[in-house]
Order: sequence, then C-alpha cells, then structure tokens
Amino acid sequence: MLDVIKNEKRLGLCAVFGIFPAKSVGDDVKISLDDSVESNTMVHFLRQQRKKSDGLPYYCLADFICPEEEKKEDFLGMFAVTAGIGIEKWITFYEDQHDDYSSIMMKALADRLAEALAEYLHEKVRMEYWGYSTQKLDNQSLIEEKYQGIRPAPGYPACPDHTEKDTIWEVLNVKDSTGIYLTESKAMYPVSSVSGYYFSHQDSKYFGLGNIQKDQAVEYSIRKKWKQRMSNDGWHHICVMIYN
Repeated sequence: MLDVIKNEKRLGLCAVFGIFPAKSVGDDVKISLDDSVESNTMVHFLRQQRKKSDGLPYYCLADFICPEEEKKEDFLGMFAVTAGIGIEKWITFYEDQHDDYSSIMMKALADRLAEALAEYLHEKVRMEYWGYSTQKLDNQSLIEEKYQGIRPAPGYPACPDHTEKDTIWEVLNVKDSTGIYLTESKAMYPVSSVSGYYFSHQDSKYFGLGNIQKDQAVEYSIRKKWKQRMSNDGWHHICVMIYN
C-alpha cells in the first residue's frame, strides 16, 4: 500500500514553519513577528509543581529560552505538517468496498508519514534553516532522539494546554498554508497531522508536567486572559478543570 500511495500520489503532504526572535518572560515566551512592538505574541507554558527530591529542578518549557532581561539573541520555532491531504477519498473508496483492513492501513500509514515528515522537517530546520546543529545522525540515532533540540506540541505532557494551538495557527496562518484546521476541541484535521514548537537549547528536554496546584491554575488563567472573557461560573469551571 505504501508503494501504491507513492506511485499513484494518493496522499498529499504539506508543511509550514517559522523561526522567530524570542525571550522568556516568567513562564511565558514572547516572540516577535517583525520589528514592531505591536507584533509581539505571547506563548504560554506551565511549570511542574509535583513534589520532587531536593535539588531537582521544576521544569517549564520557557526555561529553554533566554530571559528578556539578559538581552541575548534567542529564537523559538513553530511548525505544522500533514500527510492527510486527499485521504477522505480513499477511505470512502475502501469503506464502500467493505475493505476495513485497507481503510485502517491507509489511516495508519498516513499517521506514520505525518510523523516522518515532522522528523524530516525538524532535521532540515536544525541543520539548514535554523542551522544550530551540524549533527548528521543515522536512522537509529534519529529514532532515539539523540539530536540537539526538541519539538513538543500543545497537548504533549510538557505543555498539555491544547488551546495554545490557536497561537501557532494564527502566527503561521496554518489553515491557509496547509489546509489543516482545528476543530472546536482543538483536534487537528486532517487527523494525520503534527504541530508544535522548536527549541534549540542544548539542555532542552521532554518532561511530564504532572498535576499543578490551584495557585498556578488561577495565575495561568489570568495570563491567558480567560478570566476577563468568562462569567463567574465559567471562570470557576476553567480553574477546576486545569487544577484537576
């Protein structure tokens, strides 16, 4: 089926990315889309709070971006890729033939191709477009993620808030650039899509946020300006949802 997909061009692939000047401001990251102050956009992150052993850090993804007060150059990348363009036609084709196996395989391959495209683009960004690394790794080393930098996504354990996808979609104009759109619950469609951030810091790593406490839930909601947009009942619900 992979050969058929390739030879008959049954699936379309598309990608968009950007690399922006960035500074951390507390647990947020401020990115600049151009030279004007009005273009500054905030990306919001959360910090680990679950009790750790003495001496262990409580991570936040903003830690991997240079603080604003240090006046040093740093960047944050964003991306969105899909390998699901045109898949609906073929899913319908297989289902009309009651060929559930081929339908499932087409979806599974599209998912794998989306991940492969995300990995390919990340390598191009590291070595060419951003150019912060010259590591040329073999396939096994790529699978084991032995390269410098990470590409976490909203919804990942380190940044579980799916609403942050809205910022990526706005900054990169993802829908018009790739055809990927967000549902009301912030799921991506086509489903065979991947999106997220690029961090280049040599110490950047994946981690799980875990449970957070009510103080951070409230403070995060204020940073996101959720309080101002909600009734008291809605505001309480958001705080409880994040806290739990």
